Parts: sequence; structure tokens; C-alpha cells
Amino acid sequence: MPAGDEVDSFIILPRSGARSQSALRGGSRHPEELFSRIRFYCQRRHFAFDDDYQVLPICGMGGDEPGTLRVLDYPKQSVMMGIAAAL
Repeated sequence: MPAGDEVDSFIILPRSGARSQSALRGGSRHPEELFSRIRFYCQRRHFAFDDDYQVLPICGMGGDEPGTLRVLDYPKQSVMMGIAAAL
């Protein structure tokens, strides 16, 4: 579970051959079941690659003041490894 200033949202990039709508839905559903306090977004528009899924943490969010950005702490390595294992 992420702390208050840690990333709590991730973008999942499926490999090039797994870009159907069902693959995208499945790509985010399974990790969300395992990590209930983390949000996942699957994206199919990206550069082509043949490796496994890639996971990108969303490290910036809107700040308290309009026009500002709040940078979140990069997630712990154990969280990244757990998400990768779930995919």
C-alpha cells in the first residue's frame, strides 16, 4: 500500500501483440484485484515493443494551487516487482 506521498497510479503498456480491448481490460483488472489501493490504466497507443508488459508510475499530479505540479515519491522496488509479477 503506498504512503501518502508515494505514487498510487500506474500506466500499463501491453506488448505489441496484446492490444485488443479485452487484453487492455484484463491488463488492469488483475493487478487492481491484488493491489486494491492502487489505480491502473492500460494504454494501447505507444511505441511498439515485443517484450512483456511495461509499467510506468504516474509521478506527477496537480498541486494545491492552480497551475502547480506535485511530484510524488517513486514507488518502492518491492511494489514495482509485485506489479510486474502480477502482470
